[in-house]
Amino acid sequence: MMNLKKIISIFSLAFILVLAGCGAQMTSEKTAQNPEYIASDATGAKIELDAKPKKIVSLIPSNTEILYRLGVGENVVGVTSSDDYPAEVKNVPIVATTEINVEKIIGMKPDLVLGHASMMSYNKDAYDQIKKANIPLFVVADAQDFDAAYKTFTQIGDLTGKTKEAEKLISSMKATDKSSRKEAAKKVQTKAKVWLEISPDLYTAGKDTFINEMLTNIEATNIVSETGYPQYSEEQVIKAAPDVIITIYPNAKQEIAKRSAWKNIPAVKNNRIYEVDPSIVSRPGPRLIEGQEALFNAIYPTNRYILNETIADFSF
Repeated sequence: MMNLKKIISIFSLAFILVLAGCGAQMTSEKTAQNPEYIASDATGAKIELDAKPKKIVSLIPSNTEILYRLGVGENVVGVTSSDDYPAEVKNVPIVATTEINVEKIIGMKPDLVLGHASMMSYNKDAYDQIKKANIPLFVVADAQDFDAAYKTFTQIGDLTGKTKEAEKLISSMKATDKSSRKEAAKKVQTKAKVWLEISPDLYTAGKDTFINEMLTNIEATNIVSETGYPQYSEEQVIKAAPDVIITIYPNAKQEIAKRSAWKNIPAVKNNRIYEVDPSIVSRPGPRLIEGQEALFNAIYPTNRYILNETIADFSF
């Protein structure tokens, strides 16, 4: 017959095992209830993923650039026809042109689809169909300044398990931005007045845009005082008499040369018309600082500098 001490020991062991089982169950439930990969999107929806997404669809080029810069490019399985950077993206299947191919996306069974607030009005039906298929859709906010872009990097980093990489990218970009401002303040004696032409019909960039923030950061003056992307008249540009004209569409210099009324604008008289890659000055992605550098070197060519030599290693 077992002694009392032995009986107590057996019951104690059984009780501990029961507690351990309950603890494991509680831990499992806690994990299920609190996914590790969480972010709230532009619509206010909270996206919660239980695991790192292995298959991601990106529905705007800036999101694609962020994914690649954070080191999850190999997980991108679908992009748009406008995606052109980095070079590897050319090998990724296209799931959207002027319209989103919802059937193709659903057939891919992605773990995450990254949409964009700027496309909501055009793609609402497509976004709704993707959600109805129980595919996580995160609508990225339409960032129009550096801080908002940094928030996007953080959100995408959180959703893809690349939070630390996002933090490092943001820190590096902020350091480079600080250096470029300091460099510009030191080298620029007289601020140049700049007209930035987005299209031949004289759409431009005003306040609350990346372009305006970049011009301010590099000690240049945007002749546009309105907010957003207004359309100007020839008379407005002529009256403002810009020292430099920056364009972001092909063959703009030839287009401007046809405007006889512009011949006395300082920028035209002095042949100060420059084309800049639109993808680095308007996409809210990791190359914004490169866009700022490109604008500085175009507007102040005698004070050229290369940021990559002074700061910022963006590699991980």
